[in-house]
Amino acid sequence: MSARTRPFITRLAGGPARPEPEALARNLEHLLNTRKGCGSVFGELGLGDYEAAPNAAEAVGALRGELLRQVRRYEPRLAEPELELLGGFGYSKVRFELRGRLRGARQLFWLDLDTTTRAVEVAIVVEVGP
Repeated sequence: MSARTRPFITRLAGGPARPEPEALARNLEHLLNTRKGCGSVFGELGLGDYEAAPNAAEAVGALRGELLRQVRRYEPRLAEPELELLGGFGYSKVRFELRGRLRGARQLFWLDLDTTTRAVEVAIVVEVGP
């Protein structure tokens, strides 16, 4: 990763560059843990609209749409993003699978949303290759 593509804070602190899939996953976590309307100058930044859905099925559909819009708009390094609901797990979590291309190589992430705390965790599942 060149110095120009490393995050500003990393360059400022002089820290080592993270592998790009890891950097992308951390950026997605920051992005998806932002709550819409919480001090952001960008009104469309963050999640939150899905909470207004009248039932769980509609909420999950709205959440999927929000997640995909946020990724497409704010993470241009991931080309051709696709998002699929894998289902619920544990007491209160929902898992989505995010697929896309990172510098031409297929990349796979899991997005785990805790429905109680609304926290999103992003895990790198695999770098699939070309």
